[in-house]
Amino acid sequence: MAGIDWKLEQDRRAITITFPTDPGLRMTLSVERVDEVLRILGFLRSHMEPEIERKFAPAQKVEGISHPIWMTEPDALGGESLLHIRDPRYGWLHYLIPSDEARKLADLFRAQAEIGPDAPPGTRPH
Repeated sequence: MAGIDWKLEQDRRAITITFPTDPGLRMTLSVERVDEVLRILGFLRSHMEPEIERKFAPAQKVEGISHPIWMTEPDALGGESLLHIRDPRYGWLHYLIPSDEARKLADLFRAQAEIGPDAPPGTRPH
């Protein structure tokens, strides 16, 4: 954001944000407060318009998280798959995947793993 100064403190346990207001405003947030702000912003963003696009256009350049930690377990109530993915920026994210979508996801991962990284563009399933 233009004009706002963002600084990770030397101990890496807090950030300081300085807003270019008159009078100046400086705010220091602990790790716990940053996590709280991220949760609140995420909740509020999920209710804003326009909503996040429902379809993702393949082949976009993205900054993917390499080798994310993840786990899955059955949802005790609905019989769906509960997928947990650790994002170093936002913490553990949790997704309920319906059984038919879980099967599609497993099939796509399997097909992509079998093709390998040297496949020509356009031959990878999506």
